[in-house]
Amino acid sequence: MITCTDLADVVLELQSKGIIVRIVTDSKEIDASGSQIGRFRESRIQVRHNASSYLMHHKFIVIDRNFVITGSFNWTRQAITGNCENLIITNQQFLVDNFLLEFEKLWQLFDPQLQSKVVPS
Repeated sequence: MITCTDLADVVLELQSKGIIVRIVTDSKEIDASGSQIGRFRESRIQVRHNASSYLMHHKFIVIDRNFVITGSFNWTRQAITGNCENLIITNQQFLVDNFLLEFEKLWQLFDPQLQSKVVPS
């Protein structure tokens, strides 16, 4: 969930400087109250989402294929100001590579052209 405008502003600033930003989320979060996904899409940030009722419960960021930030932290004002959350930041390449593989797997899985061909069971 990405509802914190301050964090969204940083993402938008990075994208405006030419940093490639791609986001994977679940379909329920797109229209959630305070969701920043619309702002990202308006700024031409690529966003993909699942087409199922299952949650995208991952919370991680891969930066330049060199760092991973992961943990329980949601990108919400509540997570910053009140919740008990955790974050791990690492440059251990084994971990970075595994998170990158997971992101790329999800990116392909949630390709809108492929999802439209999937018949729900």
